[in-house]
Amino acid sequence: MVIAEVNGELVGAAKTHFHKQGDGDVPAGHYLGGVLVAPAHRRRGIGSALTRARLEWIWSHTDRAYYFANEHNTASIQLHEAFGFHPLGAFPEIHGVAADDGQSNLILFAATR
Repeated sequence: MVIAEVNGELVGAAKTHFHKQGDGDVPAGHYLGGVLVAPAHRRRGIGSALTRARLEWIWSHTDRAYYFANEHNTASIQLHEAFGFHPLGAFPEIHGVAADDGQSNLILFAATR
């Protein structure tokens, strides 16, 4: 987990996950987890900085990273595409996570160093 502070105030946090085993067609590996940025601090590069920090950590362990998002989360998808993530497929559930109570798909993305 990494955090972001501005003038001593916690304004963001993000995490990674390591899945030792695949989940059907979904591969095992290092995944970027959720990114949370305080509403008053959004669109200032904090989400990008948190993503960059997590990817640097992942790249020190492997040359491939994964990430998934609700198919309707365009802000997250655009953020991660800027880091080279490309879609691998759509799934109703990934590693026990479903979107919108199963009403939407999750898009799986991958990036390589």
